[in-house]
Amino acid sequence: MASRREHSQDRDSWLAEALEMLRERGIDHVKVEPLAKRLGVTKGSFYWHFKNRCDLLRSLPEFWARSQTDPVLDQVETTNGGPIEKMRAVLEFIAREDPDRYDNAMRAWAQFDSEVAVAVAQIDDRRMATAQSLFEEAGLSPADAAFRARLWYFYDVGEHVTRDTPVSLEERLERASHRLKLLTSDLK
Repeated sequence: MASRREHSQDRDSWLAEALEMLRERGIDHVKVEPLAKRLGVTKGSFYWHFKNRCDLLRSLPEFWARSQTDPVLDQVETTNGGPIEKMRAVLEFIAREDPDRYDNAMRAWAQFDSEVAVAVAQIDDRRMATAQSLFEEAGLSPADAAFRARLWYFYDVGEHVTRDTPVSLEERLERASHRLKLLTSDLK
């Protein structure tokens, strides 16, 4: 019978640790026993929430979207003001929380797993559609808004691909401010 501590590990705890392990070591290292060890529980706790490793892996893209994309997009809904204020809130949230830190690992996994590739493409589409809608709300045509959304998004993706040393929060916030200025200086 599983101990009380093992039951205190909910499904999202397992998924969060799996996502972290994916980021640190790659998909081949996301396995039940190392996850249990990292969480300080037995493997029995895992089977309370998942049928098997495949079930965990199939659940990971949805968790990634829910835990790393939804909070960013929520900034648009919860921020008062116009589109530029909403863009600022999103960029500052990204700078502070760094939800994109898992994107490289998800993209690497997607290279070898078509289901994950579909999930990554759906997240890319959601993120760019949100950015595009903000640019359209700020007065750009759909074509121009789509282009700026791509510039914004590709910067985010590229920043994590090319970053070889950690960047301080102050530097990330400064870059976010500068990027917002460049992307919106001609908008209302």
